[in-house]
Amino acid sequence: MSEKKRLFIGVKVGFTEKTAKFYHSIPEILGEAKVKWVELNNIHVTLKFLGDVSTEKIQSVSTRLSIVSKRFKEFEALLKGIGIFKDFYHPKVIWFGLRNYTEFEKLKNEIENSLSDLGFEIDYRRFAPHLTAGRFKEAGSAKELMKLVSVNQDVYFQVIPVKEIILFESILKAEGPEYKVIESFPLGMEEEFKEFKF
Repeated sequence: MSEKKRLFIGVKVGFTEKTAKFYHSIPEILGEAKVKWVELNNIHVTLKFLGDVSTEKIQSVSTRLSIVSKRFKEFEALLKGIGIFKDFYHPKVIWFGLRNYTEFEKLKNEIENSLSDLGFEIDYRRFAPHLTAGRFKEAGSAKELMKLVSVNQDVYFQVIPVKEIILFESILKAEGPEYKVIESFPLGMEEEFKEFKF
């Protein structure tokens, strides 16, 4: 039976010192809430979750991603605001928002289309790019959570330079997932055809 790996495609995000300091201050602000926080070196934007992929198919995925990456120039997005999924009384996830993400959307759509004939279903849901910061185990104070979100929902934290897309393997462990880089694909326009002159 073929070996399989749990894969997703994403963009790694490095926090500035200022953003990291704010990130580390959130648990204290939320007080009694119990949250499983994402390690800073695991912070990323997911472009497509592939699920369990046979090792034989990984090379085909890499080939497609290599082609897609050459069609895009490096770009920048803005990290702005924080929010939650579900509601303040039953929060599931706390996240950082992204603005100026048109290129992210184009990149995601290109990836979806390029992998569809390899058997990966196209995800037609509206793209809402975000960085998952933590997953709630227990909600804690809804009042403190509301205050945290309302005070910071319009704050610009930093610029995010996007220079490559990465094929990650997600290895599930008791202490939390480990994200291993299978291959990275630098963004860069295809060389233009140059007419030979003599």
